[in-house]
Amino acid sequence: MNEDFIGKLIYNAALLLSLSLLTNLGSVLFRKNGILAKITYGLIIGLIGIAIMLVPITYAQGIIFDGRSILLSVTAIAFGAIPTLIASAMVAGFRYFLGGVGTASGIWMIVSVSLFGLMWRKYVMKEAKHKRGPYLYLYGLYVHVIMLACLYALPWAMAVSTLRDVGLEIMLIYPVGTLILAALILFQIQQQELMISNREADFQYRDLFENNQVVIMFINMHTGKIVDVNPAAEKFYGWDKKTLTSMNISQINALSEEEIKNAVNNPSSNQSYFEFKHRRADGRLVDVEVYSGRIHQSGNRLLYSIVHDVSSRKTAQLELENSEKRFRTLVENAPYAIFIKIDQKFAFLNKTACAMFGIRKYRELIGKPVLDRIHPAYHPRPQNDIVAELDEKLPMPPREEVYLNMEGNSIHVSALEVPIQYEGKEGTLVFALDNTKIKALEQMKTEWEAQMRQQQKLEAIGTLAGGVAHEINNPLNGILNYAQLILDEIGETSESSVYAKEIITETDRISEIVRNLLQFSRMEKQTYSFANLKDIVTKTSSLIQTIIKKDEIQLEISLQEDLPDFKCRSQQIQQVLMNLLTNARDALNQRYVGFDPMKKIELKCILKNINDEYWFLLSVKDYGCGIPEDIKGRIFEPFFSTKPKDKGTGLGLSISYGIIKDHKGEIFVESIQDEYTEFTVKLPVENGLGIQGGVYE
Repeated sequence: MNEDFIGKLIYNAALLLSLSLLTNLGSVLFRKNGILAKITYGLIIGLIGIAIMLVPITYAQGIIFDGRSILLSVTAIAFGAIPTLIASAMVAGFRYFLGGVGTASGIWMIVSVSLFGLMWRKYVMKEAKHKRGPYLYLYGLYVHVIMLACLYALPWAMAVSTLRDVGLEIMLIYPVGTLILAALILFQIQQQELMISNREADFQYRDLFENNQVVIMFINMHTGKIVDVNPAAEKFYGWDKKTLTSMNISQINALSEEEIKNAVNNPSSNQSYFEFKHRRADGRLVDVEVYSGRIHQSGNRLLYSIVHDVSSRKTAQLELENSEKRFRTLVENAPYAIFIKIDQKFAFLNKTACAMFGIRKYRELIGKPVLDRIHPAYHPRPQNDIVAELDEKLPMPPREEVYLNMEGNSIHVSALEVPIQYEGKEGTLVFALDNTKIKALEQMKTEWEAQMRQQQKLEAIGTLAGGVAHEINNPLNGILNYAQLILDEIGETSESSVYAKEIITETDRISEIVRNLLQFSRMEKQTYSFANLKDIVTKTSSLIQTIIKKDEIQLEISLQEDLPDFKCRSQQIQQVLMNLLTNARDALNQRYVGFDPMKKIELKCILKNINDEYWFLLSVKDYGCGIPEDIKGRIFEPFFSTKPKDKGTGLGLSISYGIIKDHKGEIFVESIQDEYTEFTVKLPVENGLGIQGGVYE
């Protein structure tokens, strides 16, 4: 029995080895291990199981042993659930067909071994990856312990007898058979998967290589010979594959063969990027980018090259660079300031803008807020301007603004803003034309025109006043003479003498006004002589000192030492100074009733060099009521006065204005109402006035 048992066992083992043919057949029939392949495997394994059961080892009537346990346990861990379930069902069905007392035990064995094998595959196989031999032998032991345990489905006496007779042989032979068959099948499956993977990789490679729209070439690293090219290379270069593979890369690359070798055999990197000029079949050279790397194929060291045509990009890049260069040259040398702001911060400034803001390098303002360089009065922006700039991206209309340079000085500009994209961000391009000099010239023109109108007005009034004065002088002398005769006739003691004296007093006052009118009309000739301002100030202050002390006014005099003499009508200059001091006294008395520390007059005189000419600057400053802004422009008009009629004629400042103009000088005023008033007389030291016979002509 033992010899027959071993012989049939070997026969069963031979049938089991046919399972290894299944894996080879699968690699031929199926590209992937899909559901169809798994069903096919299950059917074939089921047929092998049935074939094994046709040559069983018969222990007793209805009790048979064969290689089912090995077959199904190996199927479970090697092929998975679907083939195992199909094969188990077929083998179990055939065992049921055979019948006998061992039918139930045989079916239980088939089901138990299959389920145990699937659980081993799921939970143990991953852990046993690096110790496959011991784990497979252990697996064979467990499987056949389960198989022997299923014998207890037989009647008890029969089960014990069977275990005693065949148990040892099964536990010695079957686990080893499981180990050998499982190791063989798993190795073949692994090789099959590797072959399928390689086949898929090769297919993907060929698909990628052949259908890629990018030029791909393989080049022998040592000889430079082109080994293989894809269809895209044929289309790009204009040669067919046969011609290209017969060529050397130096026949395509515009560089020499030595230069190519030096470029591609760079030892510092296994993959490199190059820019070359490649020659096409029509002889035209085109700019290309080449990405290269080393690969091994069939023992040969090759260089793969991926080639991109960048001729259009190069042309566009060159045009862009030229355009940017022209734009930068235009912007940098523009006669007006140009800057770019992003998020209300400086992002770019040209040279003119740097000069306008008073910086040497544009980096000094990069990233700084633009509002810091704009006068606060121009910070608010109209809402429609903001909408046009941010939402509709429309150019802003030109507008007048005032910028501030780094020293805080104002710069009047005409600004135009245009939305722009700069360095990938939304910004604003600002053109600013510096109008500071133009504004200054316009201001000077306005002031000059005002002075001319004032001068013409004064000259016209002076002419009229001169004529009126001459007409009044003759009858006025008659009235004065007759009043004196009446006084002489009636005597000083007469009651009527009061009226005669009053007539004489008022006539003298009218005569004084007439003399002022004649002086204002410049019809009187007075002598010019050398005088010193210090003497004039001293004489004038001595005349008014008593009056201002009575009014509790302080007179502070500050004169520069060594003031030079100059040609003038000293009495007229004294008259101007007296008029200014008197006006200052009246302004102080109007504001302060009694004593006050601020009830004072400051009289100063300095010598100053202006544009290489020396000038006297004589100023009279009081801290009285000041001059209202609305009448400041009229104070030099004849007969204009803010004083009551009994205290002023309105001719004082107009006469002073004429006197200073005759001396080639200027008089101007600075005043803030209820704070102070300062008159400044500007007289030239060298005024060009002639002296002939002591009389100015």
